[in-house]
Amino acid sequence: MGELSEVAPAARVEHFDLREGAEIEVTTASGDVRLVEGEAGTVRLTTTDADPATRLERVECAYDAATNRLSIDTKVMKGLGTDKGKGLRALKGIIGYARNDVDVVVAVPRGARVRLRTASGDLVAEAALAGLEVASASGDVRLTRVEGPVKVQTASGELDLGHVVGPVTAKLVSGDVRVEGLEGDLSVQSVSGRVTASVGAPGRIDVGNVSGDVTVEVRAGLLVELDVRSVSGQVSSQIALDGAAGEAGERPVTLKVRSVSGDVQVRRA
Repeated sequence: MGELSEVAPAARVEHFDLREGAEIEVTTASGDVRLVEGEAGTVRLTTTDADPATRLERVECAYDAATNRLSIDTKVMKGLGTDKGKGLRALKGIIGYARNDVDVVVAVPRGARVRLRTASGDLVAEAALAGLEVASASGDVRLTRVEGPVKVQTASGELDLGHVVGPVTAKLVSGDVRVEGLEGDLSVQSVSGRVTASVGAPGRIDVGNVSGDVTVEVRAGLLVELDVRSVSGQVSSQIALDGAAGEAGERPVTLKVRSVSGDVQVRRA
């Protein structure tokens, strides 16, 4: 365990000797998570609970040096037993407890791989990662740089990616997806939401969207193979839809888009 120090009435700070390539797993209900650069292994927990000391003490932070794995669990349901009452009073207690969940900030080392499980918390990664997996019911995901696989599954939330080197898999019911700089494969399945991707290297792009526009921008010079359709939306492309365009002798960008009612636009960067 790291050494615990109180820096404020509603905060708890711990430090662990995380090494490069650490595995980090965070489980919350509604707390937000930030991944930052800094002294690797520093974990800061904050809450707005009426009894912050008790609430923060319930959070489990455990580091296994043998596997270089850090797990953080805000234990949102811990302590909610029969002493909380029955029926409506118990329900109010659970809702209030979740509303005052714990926010988590972790200073990550180089090459960290992160897994987040949350009901409604947001994730912001300001530090470069080697991989990310997110499962949530509702919550936004914003990343600066990932040099590895990204997997996101959410019912409602926006996905905003900066530079990604590696495959990206995203499944959403409602929420926009934006990939600013993609070098690798991309698979997006969405019911409602805009999908925008800027492609800078060869790879396979597969987008399925029921309702929402799709815009794909491909760097000039890249070979492109297109398979783009929309049932009731408009399709426009600066690249021939019935063939390939680009420099010969290179691996292509294979672009497949299926949309029911959204417009599809393909263009050169």
